[in-house]
Amino acid sequence: MSRTSSTPLPSSSHEPLTASNWWVIVACAAIMVTEGFDLLIFSNAIPSLLTDASLGIDKVAVGSIGSMIFVGMLLGGLVAGKATQTLGLMRTAMLGFACFTVTTALIGLAQTGWQIGLLRFLAGLGLGVVLPAGLSLARKHVQQRHGALAISVVMSGIPVGGMLAAMVSHAIIPSWGWRPLFAAAGVLGLLVMALIGPYLARIEQRDRLAAAHQDHATATDPLSGQPLDWRAILRGASLPVLALGTLATLADLLTWYGVSVWLTQLMREFEVPFSGAMQLMFTLNIGAVAGSLLTASLAMRWGTRPVAMLAGVVASLCLLLIASRWLSSTAMLPVIALLGMSAISAQNLVNALVADAFPVQYRAAAIGITLGLGRLGAVIAPALGGHILASGHGPSWVLVVFAISAVAGVLLLLGFTPRRSAASVAYLNDQARSRPHGIR
Repeated sequence: MSRTSSTPLPSSSHEPLTASNWWVIVACAAIMVTEGFDLLIFSNAIPSLLTDASLGIDKVAVGSIGSMIFVGMLLGGLVAGKATQTLGLMRTAMLGFACFTVTTALIGLAQTGWQIGLLRFLAGLGLGVVLPAGLSLARKHVQQRHGALAISVVMSGIPVGGMLAAMVSHAIIPSWGWRPLFAAAGVLGLLVMALIGPYLARIEQRDRLAAAHQDHATATDPLSGQPLDWRAILRGASLPVLALGTLATLADLLTWYGVSVWLTQLMREFEVPFSGAMQLMFTLNIGAVAGSLLTASLAMRWGTRPVAMLAGVVASLCLLLIASRWLSSTAMLPVIALLGMSAISAQNLVNALVADAFPVQYRAAAIGITLGLGRLGAVIAPALGGHILASGHGPSWVLVVFAISAVAGVLLLLGFTPRRSAASVAYLNDQARSRPHGIR
């Protein structure tokens, strides 16, 4: 949260006050690397899918298929709060991880477009649960001042996965087609699960032991981590924050996933060779990784909201520059890198704003709702790009539409003030004190 806020943010009495555990952040980031790989390999496979006569799909159909994973993520995000309350953050994250890993690998066996769409939907359910659980797990294990940095480090795993997907796609698709690409996603997921699963299990056991030692405080401390009614975030001072976070997420995800899904094909429409389009996709994700870390550092100094708004403005300008087709091939690379830095950072920092606007017990539910409903932007983006291209308006108009959504995200953050966030935290803490035993 912004350091310039005149009102300090109240928080749960059990926010971490000791040293931040960065190994948990690394483990959550590794999950997101796999998520990013599974999420973004589809965009790299689009040109190959369109030329596979056995599938019989066109640009409109591939846009609709691309949207299915985001429909699944929407539904997964909406149930994430209840899932984490029932299973815990770590178990929810790992079950979701297993779900999207297996279903993504199975896409390599699909014989029709609708089978790919169904499997992408099922993978989206797992992805939708994992993201809020992973972000909440990471935020839980760092100090308040490290919140934006922790969220951004974890989220940077998604573009790292996208970058890895671009490299693997460039190596696999020209020689073997699109099917082995999805098998590679399954192998990556199994390796990551084997590496981080035992560590996160130990962390969960340690947290349970620590919570057991605090059970004696329950009678006097209503914020001791007992299950609460997550629906409290839909009332009072929390509702406007939730609505603004959801709408800003929708706008930012429409921009980011619109670019991520369609960049390869748009560059082909601009008559860029496949290898050049892959290079630009790689550059986009390098920029996203660097931007996630840079803007998080800036947010610690200047405040989360101003940096998020600046990132949205920069993303919009980059998209308009690319759409103008004034850029030479040499100038295109730094602009694409800057687009990656800014577009993903705007969403990362919205996640950080939402996380800090809700006490720890409500955080997974709040992030699940903002990311879940906000996924409508990601659902719309692939199909929207396909319809614009199919209608004959050309690739530049696709980029202009995504630039407009970036500006909309900036305007929405004007209402996401530090005072409004502080009121949300205070309201939910008051609700917890008035219902000390919560609802199970």
